[in-house]
Amino acid sequence: MAKQLIRALIPVWLIVGCVSVSHAQTASTMLANPWAAERAVDFTADAWGQSKGDTDQTGMDVRLSRYQAAGRWRLEPNDTLSPSFAFNTHRLDIHSPDTALPQRLVDVSFAGAMMFDVDPDTTLQVILGGGYAGDNAFGDGGAYYGLADLIVTRSLGEHRGYKLILDYDGHRTFAPDIPLPGFIYYDRLDDQTTYTLGFPSSSITWKPNDKTTLRATYFIPTTIKGIIEYEVTQPWSVYASYDSSLNAYKLDSDPNNNRRLMFAQQRIEAGVVWRGREGDSFPGVELRVAGGYAFDQAFTRGFDVRDTDTVRDISDEPYVRVAIISRF
Repeated sequence: MAKQLIRALIPVWLIVGCVSVSHAQTASTMLANPWAAERAVDFTADAWGQSKGDTDQTGMDVRLSRYQAAGRWRLEPNDTLSPSFAFNTHRLDIHSPDTALPQRLVDVSFAGAMMFDVDPDTTLQVILGGGYAGDNAFGDGGAYYGLADLIVTRSLGEHRGYKLILDYDGHRTFAPDIPLPGFIYYDRLDDQTTYTLGFPSSSITWKPNDKTTLRATYFIPTTIKGIIEYEVTQPWSVYASYDSSLNAYKLDSDPNNNRRLMFAQQRIEAGVVWRGREGDSFPGVELRVAGGYAFDQAFTRGFDVRDTDTVRDISDEPYVRVAIISRF
């Protein structure tokens, strides 16, 4: 019953704008995002753990937990052309006697970026990096992957412009073996609404008033995420979110180098946020504590999302999550 109710509610969330990009994020993805003015560092750490469930195929017990840390920094926060660097790492622990499932999956990536002025209205960003995604940490040569991006940004006004993108991501769950072109148009409609429109992602952020923020993005082909946040009183806010994710890993025991284990999941959660402000003891620090429900969880095997075979379906389970974010 709970699963049917959640499925019924998701389209409503999307209509009100509760969607944002959540494909398998890498260090290069983080560097492609614009910086806030005069900010030098963004850092996030979070952990979630589910209650014990089971697999549909065998009925064996399974419990999932995930830990992630990601960050980026730039050398000169007042210089838009400053070199910048990023890392992203996560670990998925799988507690189960089922031998079809590995005990642990890890993904670690690093990248660096340089920005160049082409003319007064155009910049070129070059991003290079690499990573490892597998079950045997740094022990499987087939689990390493490369990252590379060329991004041309053309300003058409103070808040309007477009980006031309050529992206290679050897960790993508869709066509990881070829570079993909992209185009994004961005604009600010008014003080409340900004949006991007294009391929591979489109998004919208809407602030109907000073206390409420809604964010929405879709990333082709399969991932969406969204959040609605309401400030109750400084420094406390409450939020509700929907998230879908898909990650891929190379198994050391699999002799087929073109086949990966993928984990797909959808989550709906609600929680509280404490956000430090200027003049507080911890300015730029944000703490989130939440509870949620994970559903449509599955491990599949294949080269990418276009052709996969189911390994195990995991039961729907509640979870708790804690996250800390620091920006300065």
